[in-house]
Amino acid sequence: MRLILLVLFLIITDFSQAQQADHIDDEIEEIAELEQKWFRSRVAVNQSNARTSASQNFNVTYYRCEWEVDPAIRYIKGKVTTHFVMTGSGNSIALDLANEHTVSSVTRNNVALSFVHSNSTLTISFQSQLASGAKDSISVTYEGIPPTAFGPFATATHGPAQDPTMWTVSEPYGARDWWPCKNGLDDKADSIDVYLKHPANYKGASNGVLQSETAVANSKIVTHWKHRYPIASYLVCLAVSNYNVLNNSVIIGGTTIPMQTYCYPENQAVFAAGAQNAMNAMTQFSNLLGDYPFKKEKYGHVQFAFGGGMEHQTCSFMVNMGETLIAHELAHQWFGDKITCGNWEDIWLNEGFATHMASIYNENKTSANAVVYRNAQINAITAQPGGSVWVDDVGNPNRIFDQRLSYYKGSHLLYMLRWILSDAVFFTAIKNYLKDPALAYGFATTANLKSHLEDASGKDLTYFFNQWFTGQGYPSYKVEWFSGENDVQIKLSQTTSHASVSFFELPVPLLFRNSVTGQQKLVVLINIADGQVFLENLGFTPNQVTFDPEKWLVTKNNNIIHVDDPLPVSFESVKIQCVGDQPQVVWTTSEEVNAGFFEVQNSFDAVNWSSIGSVEAAGNSVQLKHYTYTDNAGLAKGQYYRILEHDLDGKTQQSRILRSACEKMEKSDLIVSPNPVRSELSFKTNEGSKGIKTISIYNPDGRLELAPQVLFLNSGSIHVSGLARGLYILQLQDTDAKTIKAVRFLKE
Repeated sequence: MRLILLVLFLIITDFSQAQQADHIDDEIEEIAELEQKWFRSRVAVNQSNARTSASQNFNVTYYRCEWEVDPAIRYIKGKVTTHFVMTGSGNSIALDLANEHTVSSVTRNNVALSFVHSNSTLTISFQSQLASGAKDSISVTYEGIPPTAFGPFATATHGPAQDPTMWTVSEPYGARDWWPCKNGLDDKADSIDVYLKHPANYKGASNGVLQSETAVANSKIVTHWKHRYPIASYLVCLAVSNYNVLNNSVIIGGTTIPMQTYCYPENQAVFAAGAQNAMNAMTQFSNLLGDYPFKKEKYGHVQFAFGGGMEHQTCSFMVNMGETLIAHELAHQWFGDKITCGNWEDIWLNEGFATHMASIYNENKTSANAVVYRNAQINAITAQPGGSVWVDDVGNPNRIFDQRLSYYKGSHLLYMLRWILSDAVFFTAIKNYLKDPALAYGFATTANLKSHLEDASGKDLTYFFNQWFTGQGYPSYKVEWFSGENDVQIKLSQTTSHASVSFFELPVPLLFRNSVTGQQKLVVLINIADGQVFLENLGFTPNQVTFDPEKWLVTKNNNIIHVDDPLPVSFESVKIQCVGDQPQVVWTTSEEVNAGFFEVQNSFDAVNWSSIGSVEAAGNSVQLKHYTYTDNAGLAKGQYYRILEHDLDGKTQQSRILRSACEKMEKSDLIVSPNPVRSELSFKTNEGSKGIKTISIYNPDGRLELAPQVLFLNSGSIHVSGLARGLYILQLQDTDAKTIKAVRFLKE
């Protein structure tokens, strides 16, 4: 995809693409605005509705919900039986339930219990104390008109005949408005059953799998839905109207998953097409993330008469079938439903991921729009100089569901993590996060996600989350470049838009191109300091530079300047030679301006660097200057080396990275060169390993990238020009499959 995006960026001029990107942005804005309205309607009446008041001395294991409703009447009557386990001893528990409801009874084993219902809290007293670990259940019978008329429990009409419709939407704390439950982000019921009693001329929809539709007296039907996955209270739902029901299926991981659509008759054709798009997206997302998380049951859409959508577990409520909305709500089944954010400060774990997966869906479907779409979101993020992805005011609905920060910037944190780690490492980490038994079908925080990203990559990402999650703003770059015949010198300077972050550490991509010959090369600069200077070999003379052509980074107001004079130090050559068993770094400069000293650094992974020595620079010179540094610390097998030049004014620039091949040859030893390599990699073994051998190349995740049919005795070569930039492992085997050695090399 990256190479395609590079070309597309240079040729995109079609105004219709920008229009389509604007349409996608409008869909995300509608989703964000809807969720702001839901939250606002809940906190406006009573600020206490912005939190749970249920007691913390029990865990819910099961809800049996028996409700009687009529979509023409905004009223609910029902009985909810809650099964639970005591987590501490006590003689009472408390549930959340809005004051607008009248509780007629609370029973335990058909014996009435005393209760107090006030301040939207239902406190239930037992006849005797329950011990910690005790399992029990209570049933609450209640009825009433839920508060906030167009909030969590709503009615309206639709279609030319103004047919009645009813639905619930409870995120984040609205479940208490219409049913007694434990309403916080700390407890999921292991399973639920929903029994909807409603007029027989309507259909009732809820979570899970439809079990039965049973006719009862007074022209009513009881519709039974069964759901056997853990579920947060705000994801429990019901909807009733004169729905048409459409049934499809999709195969995921060898399992046939029902795709069930409940739509208004006048919108059947549109919702039928939308179901097909959802199944396509489910296949794509399952390949990236692991199988759809509720594949033993179903996925579906339920139409409702409010803007946007809501990711109720196994059945997303949808106002329309916009493709971005379809992909966004489907992605929530992984991010929001399977794993729910453990607090509203971390809402981006729901909304940032859902927005990102919708972007992936759109980029896959219309790749020509990918750069335009990303750029539009970056422009929205950088429209203001501050703002963090971390929510610093959970009492403010506009802040929680902020489109610019929780949706767009949250999504682009993931773009940058993909760029830094590689897609292979990133999606390995995300799969591990989603299947972590401590998190799956439960709750997670940003710290949990960070831990999995670090485990998969081997990197410490504290700096990244400090800068991009809790920090505010974005960087702006000044790129100064000077081109030689085949090389280019680059100086990167950075300013930041907000004082909370003084410097953003990022790998910065620059596309150098010769518009006459068509030659081009993407250069990635590991920018760790302001004013850093780099030397890169291109193999041609460029006349154009494009900053971040694929739009991976959140930046703005970048300035590219071609300079006529060389930058302070020009590395003529940098190489490693062996002095006995010890590596010696040898470098030559053709020009030095204001140079202070050269710092020699080494690394085992070409990522984390340590200083091992320094050599004084000439200072100012236009003559060739030759320098050497021998690593006398012992045999440094396979280590990487680079030179970091320090100017007298504190600025730095680095040389290209090299890898030592200085090793004492013993049985089963292997040497590769050159390292780093661009096209052809040579390798040899010592005389103690005779015979025909085979070769394999793996990425750091252990995935086989290349297995050419190469037969050789003790030496050979292989073309690796088709590999992407990065670290790889070359492995040789004897004919009996006994591994000779695995050696790392860096592909430029």
